Amino acid sequence: MQKKSKIIFVALALAWAFSFTSCKEDNPFIEEVIDFQNVTMPQAGFWNGSDGSGAMSLGMASFNNDYNSDWGAWSGFAFSNTTDIETPGFTNQYSAYISAGADAKNIYAVSFVSEDVASVIFLSEVNVLSADFTNSTYAYLSMLNGDAYTEPFKDDDWFELTVVGFDTAGIQKAEVSYRLADYTNGRKLITDNWTKVDLSKLKGVTKLVFKLESTDVGDWGMNTPSYFCMDNLRFEYLK
Repeated sequence: MQKKSKIIFVALALAWAFSFTSCKEDNPFIEEVIDFQNVTMPQAGFWNGSDGSGAMSLGMASFNNDYNSDWGAWSGFAFSNTTDIETPGFTNQYSAYISAGADAKNIYAVSFVSEDVASVIFLSEVNVLSADFTNSTYAYLSMLNGDAYTEPFKDDDWFELTVVGFDTAGIQKAEVSYRLADYTNGRKLITDNWTKVDLSKLKGVTKLVFKLESTDVGDWGMNTPSYFCMDNLRFEYLK
């Protein structure tokens, strides 16, 4: 009886191993992570499209960039490895706020969402998995301490990023929101480190659009600096 039980156990173990191997081999998807480490950084520590190259293509994805040479202004996506979490204001618009200590070698995306939303376009249909987000130093210190245009955040204030996915026909598939700051229900939270956000609702998409909203608005629109930072955009696509 003991020998028979041992044979059954070995058979079950082999069946499980075969099943696991088959599942791995049958996975029709390729997973990709865009970590921005292949972006060439100018000496200034950031790229904002001033070279006139326009959108930045990385692997399966293209990150929009609109640079106005007349005004020296940009919108969409820039890329940076700057680590200044102390200097407030517009002059420090390319730094991610990382309280745990930023890695000067790490390159990440910075987005300025102006009238034209920031977007990522994929070469083919993908299922988005996740991305890491944090505040820019400019936005973080503005919300924490206030500045010339805004007061510090108070009870019931919030600052929210929404990622919207569209298919090849331009039809919205789904959206995911994440609060970069949340002072509601007794909370006083401002994101101050890379935070992995689940984006798996965004399936079968070819375009992502990023939007920002805040409770702090004035006659000219949102007072909170319209910036966020992103790293490690993860997605999968059919082989």
